[in-house]
Amino acid sequence: MAMVAILGTGVVGSSWALVFACAGHEVRIFDISEDALAATTAFVRQALVDLEKEELAGPDGIDAVMSRLHTTTDLAKAVANVDYIQESLPERVEIKRSLYKALDELVSSSTVIGSSTSGLPASSFTEGLRNAARCLVVHPINPPHLIPLVEIIPAPWTEASTVSGQWG
Repeated sequence: MAMVAILGTGVVGSSWALVFACAGHEVRIFDISEDALAATTAFVRQALVDLEKEELAGPDGIDAVMSRLHTTTDLAKAVANVDYIQESLPERVEIKRSLYKALDELVSSSTVIGSSTSGLPASSFTEGLRNAARCLVVHPINPPHLIPLVEIIPAPWTEASTVSGQWG
């Protein structure tokens, strides 16, 4: 299984954390707010309870899924040695540019970074990055844990293997 980092803990980021943890991946969740991180773990637990009532929670059980979630307010710790990052920060290009510049210094050239953005092209915040070929938009239909449909939109410089998932 892959090591995944979720950056941002709004509804979309929290739902992504649930999706990846249910799929068996270890998930590091990053936010600058401890309260936001606590809200995410509470959201995931409640969503699992709700899914279990409908027999949709999967075979692992709530405690096993929850044990795969690890929260941190330290960006470097969140993204250290991860295979995949799902970024779900606010829809503001300056926030994304700043984050992606920081990520470019922190992650390896093999780390794939997907953005949940619904209105910004990946080219608007990944141009000129060392790791730009591994960046793309991975926009879910909301909420991701209930609707398994995702738009995958590359930047002009995104490698074909990144888009096809032939990495790692």
